[in-house]
Amino acid sequence: MKHPTTASLFDDEEPDPGTSLIEVLAQSKPLTKAQLNFQRLVAKIEGKREQLKQWQAYIERYHQRLAAELVPLQDKMRGGQRQMAFLLDELLTQPMPGRRLGKVQRAKLRQLLLNLVTTLLEEGPDEALEALHDKHAEVSHAEVRESELALTQAMLEGVLGVEVGDDHGASSAEELLQHAQRKMQERVEAEARQAQERQDARAAKRSGASSAKAEAAQAKREQAAQEVSQSLREVYRKLASALHPDRETDAAARVRKTALMQRVNQAYAANDLLSLLGLQLEIEQIDAAHLASVSPQRLAHFNQILREQLSELEDELAHCTLPFREALGMGVRSAALSPAMIDQYLSADLAQLRKAIRELEQDMVAFRDPVRLRESLAHYPLEQDNEADDLAELLSAFDAPAPSRPRAPRRR
Repeated sequence: MKHPTTASLFDDEEPDPGTSLIEVLAQSKPLTKAQLNFQRLVAKIEGKREQLKQWQAYIERYHQRLAAELVPLQDKMRGGQRQMAFLLDELLTQPMPGRRLGKVQRAKLRQLLLNLVTTLLEEGPDEALEALHDKHAEVSHAEVRESELALTQAMLEGVLGVEVGDDHGASSAEELLQHAQRKMQERVEAEARQAQERQDARAAKRSGASSAKAEAAQAKREQAAQEVSQSLREVYRKLASALHPDRETDAAARVRKTALMQRVNQAYAANDLLSLLGLQLEIEQIDAAHLASVSPQRLAHFNQILREQLSELEDELAHCTLPFREALGMGVRSAALSPAMIDQYLSADLAQLRKAIRELEQDMVAFRDPVRLRESLAHYPLEQDNEADDLAELLSAFDAPAPSRPRAPRRR
């Protein structure tokens, strides 16, 4: 067994190199609650680090799949839908012998055409499709959009009590809803600020004794934070003393110490106590006995640092999985998600999209056959004007959960 290369963090006992911090801690049974908390925090942090590492690696693969598999299929689907829209226009305007349709059949074809074109226009502007819409609709697409926005704005202002205003710049009902959400959030924040100001005013009227008590509590918190920071700094100083490359005469050892010192500086800058302790193990500054004999005060400081480190990791993990949780529904916890689960959903969506493309291609073949076209239209019902229902559904989506399937989250 090698001796420590520099003074140990806690005492002068010999270390047991070559093991991880978790393995070192497992060599001794915790005798106090603080020691038990220390071991649990270390284990949790290592677990969260591994999860975060897996998610970060998966997200890169996920976006590669989106670019290589999903986007081409979406483009192919949209291209096929555009072809279908123009085929429906041809069936309505240039009937071929043997394909002459009755009034009801033409109404169904027109309905199919307008529904398809409207859906495509919701994805983005397209002059050719908008002209196709206006060719077969009684009201132009621009007028429909303006009417929808006006009606949605009136419903929002009446039902939600939000003054939307005329400067919203929205081009769709969805964008108008988002604008209303921002207005509501601004109102909530303004009310919260006013409430805080009232609370601050009441607090200012409290007695001087209460102020002195608050100042004393604040001073105590600052002192505790300073002591915690000092404990972390002492670990850093011991590592820096042992690894400072300027004190090394051997060229190879200087290169190694320079690399280690860079890791020390990065860990210290990030308040990463776990990595600093791991580096102490790596250079044999500490071992299981050292960790087991940490003073209660120092251990309390370590536990505070580790709790903060764990909280930061949990926040980072939650942010990393947020796009997927939004797609699945915010009720899904980060812990319930896994890259394998999201990959399965994506594969299922790809399979469903491939199936939809095959069915669209089959429909285009069938619609060119007079007999099969009539058979298809026989099973297609004519819809009533559902504009009011659509708007009601749109408003209900204001508080509705996200869809059960994850769509492709945008890169942040």
